[in-house]
Amino acid sequence: MNTPPASEVPPASGMRERLVRYHAKPDLTAERAGARISAYVYGNIIIFAAILGLPTHDVENGDAFAVVVGAALTTFLAHAFAEVVGHSTRDNTPEAKAELGRELRDAAPIATSAVLPALLLALAWAGWFSGGAMALASEIYLLVRIALIPLMVERLRTDRTSFPALLAGILLALAAAAVSAVKMIAGH
Repeated sequence: MNTPPASEVPPASGMRERLVRYHAKPDLTAERAGARISAYVYGNIIIFAAILGLPTHDVENGDAFAVVVGAALTTFLAHAFAEVVGHSTRDNTPEAKAELGRELRDAAPIATSAVLPALLLALAWAGWFSGGAMALASEIYLLVRIALIPLMVERLRTDRTSFPALLAGILLALAAAAVSAVKMIAGH
């Protein structure tokens, strides 16, 4: 589905439209929006999985911070390397190099998904908050981001998200929360 030009995007009328469409990018192609959403989903899942596997003492001694930052950066770098190799194999013209820059911009959510969790884990490492509380806060933050995936799609595509899509985002977050609950019960 093609994104309508900015002149065809209806003005924001309700609270949801003001929040979501305020930052809408009507000139962003569907392909670019899809690449950014893929990176957003991938980054959130990778960081959520990294935090789930960490015991509280790793949060408190700084190992969790290193794991989260390392997971975000290495995943982004692996993606960037794959894009460079793929683009140079397909086309090595100046236009292709400009396209590569856009691809790397679209991949930024892989790394940025770790920013707030890393800050929260750093607060626990510094001893300002308990490790368990900061790990839980990081998990909740990522669960909210996962639940809001359909609204992120709406923001980037300027198409209103359907109720089933909103429900799917919530169900995905609930499934991730169930994994988190099993982790806590198992005393990881």
